[in-house]
Parts: sequence; C-alpha cells; structure tokens
Amino acid sequence: MIDRINDAVGRFVALLIVVSILVTMYEVVMRYVFNSPTIWVNESVQILFGFYFLLGGGYTLLHDGHVRVDVLLHGLKPRGRRYANILSLVIVMFYLSVLLYVSASTAFDASVHRERAESAWAPFIFPVLCAAPVAAALMLLQALAMMRREFQTKAAAGTQS
Repeated sequence: MIDRINDAVGRFVALLIVVSILVTMYEVVMRYVFNSPTIWVNESVQILFGFYFLLGGGYTLLHDGHVRVDVLLHGLKPRGRRYANILSLVIVMFYLSVLLYVSASTAFDASVHRERAESAWAPFIFPVLCAAPVAAALMLLQALAMMRREFQTKAAAGTQS
C-alpha cells in the first residue's frame, strides 16, 4: 500500500514542474514583452520546487533513484548486497526518524505563527514547512516497506536452500 501511495504522490508532485514552467513562462512574457515584471514568480517557483523536492523523496526511494556507491556493492555477492541494503536502510530510517521529529516541531511552530517569507511579496511558507514531516513520514514508511521486502527475500532464499 505504501508503494502505491508514494508512487501516486510522486506522480502528482511531478506535475508541479509543469506548473513551474508555466509560471516562469508567464514571467518571461510579462517582463520582456509587456515590460511589467512580477514580484511573485521567483518565490512561487521556489515554493513549488520545495513541494516537488520534499514529496518526491518517497517516490525516488521506491524506484531506487537515490544516489549510492554502487562500486562498493558491485563486488558483493547477493547475500552481502542484501546485508548492505539492510544496513543502509537502518541508517536511513534513523535519519528519517530524527528528520520527522525535528520537522514536525518546526512545521507546528510555523503553522501556529502562519509563517511568511521575508520578502516584498511575503508569501506563506508554512505549507512547505508542513510538507517536510509528511515527506519524512512517507520516506520512513517506504524504507520500512523496503526493509520488510529484504527480510522476505531472505526468508524466501532460506526456504529454497
């Protein structure tokens, strides 16, 4: 189920890139055709990218798109690779647990104070800050699902030998 959720969230937030492109194109036309630049486009695109970056993490983890040192794993036998995957997932889960705790606290404070950016336009930024613990939770759940699969693979390999 978490695979489907992260896949759906990832596909949805990928559409934010299209929105960012359209908003940027609007700015280009307004600035260079009508000589009327905006004050809101740059921050809007940054906010959209924040959602894209944060909420795309679970999708990237699901589809094995995060950076890792494959050179070290390449020489290992399947059993060694499985242990390396389990170790890396434990480290990732620890990091994501801390990130979830810290970002939830930050998001709560930002929501209570309805935090805004310090700029001329001053958009609300608390929604992006609230996306951080959601993203951490989705990635943590994805890591747990991957850990479960690693142990299922081990159990299946043990029954075949």
